[in-house]
Amino acid sequence: MSYFPLMIQLDRQPVLLVGGGRTALHKARILLAFGARLQVVAPVLAPGFQDLPVQVEKRKFVPDDIVRESWRMVVAATGERKINERVSRLCQERKIPVNVVDNPALCSFIFPALLKDREVVCAVSSGGRSPLVTQYVKTKIQQVLPVGLGSLNEQMGIYRQQVKAEELDPNKRRKLLQEKLRELVERLTKK
Repeated sequence: MSYFPLMIQLDRQPVLLVGGGRTALHKARILLAFGARLQVVAPVLAPGFQDLPVQVEKRKFVPDDIVRESWRMVVAATGERKINERVSRLCQERKIPVNVVDNPALCSFIFPALLKDREVVCAVSSGGRSPLVTQYVKTKIQQVLPVGLGSLNEQMGIYRQQVKAEELDPNKRRKLLQEKLRELVERLTKK
């Protein structure tokens, strides 16, 4: 069964990351790029964590870590099967979205391959079956999309508010927005 693609607001939301290795560091960087307020629990941290704006508790995971806060989501990246299983079970009992790295059977959500340019985000998933397939598709999309979509999106957002305030007819609004988008895309692709 495919995963349903859901975009979720993480800005200043509490997220727990259990684990401190290279994979956990990679997940931390992704979550921070979306504004998460990240808490890391791990006895040892990979080099690079010290440069990130995260709260760290250098110790082993304990079940109380799950219940002490209203986590928006939890990521288990310990490399230790029993700990990851425990984190997953505790989260699923409490209906907290959980990702266990490289173990889709223990996940209630997975990390897609991401393309991000400011507010424009594109996600590609293989349902956790093949990260290589998602990376292949991501690369193909990057080759097709013009650089600068984030800026184009911001311009369209401003223009959309103006058009909504000035034009009451939804059909005319749509036409004006489509014309503006064509104009901006044409400029973007000529660079």
